Amino acid sequence: MQKYDPRIQRSDGTLALVLVPTHELCMQVYGILQKLLHRFHWIVPGYIMGGENRSKEKARLRKGISILVATPGRLLDHLQKTSSFVRTKLRWIIFDEADRILELGYGKAIKEILDILGSRQNMSVKKEGNKISRTPEAQMQNLLLSATLNEKVNHLAQISLENPVMIGLDKEKMLTKPSYEHTGSLGSERIVELEHSGNVLSSSNDEYKLPPQLVQRYVKVPCGSRLVGLLSILKNLFEREASQKVVAFFSTCDAVDFHYSLLSEFQWSPTSQSEAELRQLFIQYKIYRLHGNMKHEDRRTTFHAFTTEKSALLLSTDVAARGLDFPKVRCIIQYDSPGEATEYVHRVGRTARLGEKGDSLLFLQPVEIDYLQDLEKHGVSLTEYPLLKLLDSFPLYGRMHHVKNLVSLEMHPWVLSLQKTLESFISTEPRMKKLAKNAFCSWVRAYTAHRGELKRIFMVKKLHLGHVAKSFALKEQPSLVGKSVHKQTNKRMQNQKQKGLAKKRKVSSIS
Repeated sequence: MQKYDPRIQRSDGTLALVLVPTHELCMQVYGILQKLLHRFHWIVPGYIMGGENRSKEKARLRKGISILVATPGRLLDHLQKTSSFVRTKLRWIIFDEADRILELGYGKAIKEILDILGSRQNMSVKKEGNKISRTPEAQMQNLLLSATLNEKVNHLAQISLENPVMIGLDKEKMLTKPSYEHTGSLGSERIVELEHSGNVLSSSNDEYKLPPQLVQRYVKVPCGSRLVGLLSILKNLFEREASQKVVAFFSTCDAVDFHYSLLSEFQWSPTSQSEAELRQLFIQYKIYRLHGNMKHEDRRTTFHAFTTEKSALLLSTDVAARGLDFPKVRCIIQYDSPGEATEYVHRVGRTARLGEKGDSLLFLQPVEIDYLQDLEKHGVSLTEYPLLKLLDSFPLYGRMHHVKNLVSLEMHPWVLSLQKTLESFISTEPRMKKLAKNAFCSWVRAYTAHRGELKRIFMVKKLHLGHVAKSFALKEQPSLVGKSVHKQTNKRMQNQKQKGLAKKRKVSSIS
């Protein structure tokens, strides 16, 4: 674009369109464009996405944006309603993280966008045998970027790509056994172009090649001791190396909210439980959260803050697992299982980037240990993390303790003491107790949502729900938690019913 003669002008409208699945990725791509284009001031980058002021976006589109980064929903909205959006000279449409775009349910929006932009009509005309004479300058080029190729992505390729060329896979591997190479370094990847006779891109992604500098381990811990295990590992990570960033993944928004509040407020006395004046935050580093239910402005603030911090902890759902590049992330903790092996690879891909060292920890309950075999089928091998050795390293009230011949990890003095303190804290804080209950309920729902082969590994029937409640520091049995939530729901319905009856009485009295 910088070689165009005459130069590109804002009045030309949008020449390149980049579609991304999330707000955070939209801001990241826009930030990179700003750096790339600072020498070419006549090429104007811009972005539009849900949660932003639509009127301000409309004004920017009216002035002209050369390279536009957008989320599908907001782009479709402007295409349908903003007449000043000039795209007559559009030459490139790029689908970044295409698999994630489809997973978030934007498939229908993408079809409508392609119809409005004329990309699908042009393809359909050619397929019917009608020739379209266009100069090279007028041809539109579509690029589909995806770490995984599945049936949905293939369908998107069919409707958006014409005579597709695959870039990024080794030719020999494509002809024999497909593999997904995630090296974390652009310079170390072998890039080849492989033309296909048909219009469908196919890859089973049987094997995954992860960076050699990534140390992958799993933490085998009973359900009731999961919370203590997580807090102990986090404390050790930050005390061992103060300047580092850690990302912990959870399965639900409620779980993120609960653990964020807990880690932000939970205090612990290293000497004596009774000495309240000596209590201090258990994790004394900056903590952030990120999930899809947060307000747009809060998500943006979190994204920028964690990106610029030198030492911090981010608690997130899978909204941060795709495409986002957080500099200097040293460790990834998958507290809740990712499910599909592809999701595991996406999560650990946030660390060990561009040749840097990285660690990943996957929490597994004893009943879930078969998940390791599923990962091994895809060429991913993990070693066990020495959790018991770590627990022995924590002094309890100033005294070291080395326990031999333990019956179970749950009976370790450090585990018993910290679990008791956590439960006491939650039971005395009504707000925290409510967050814990919500997190418990949503976690159980998410656990039942595993698909296909994974259902035999992640089965609710195998779980002791009382131990699940303990993992959220709840003293109550799950049945009591369920009754409490059910009671609140019934009470809310009764209140609404009473309000409705009151309105009816008022209307009848007036008449």
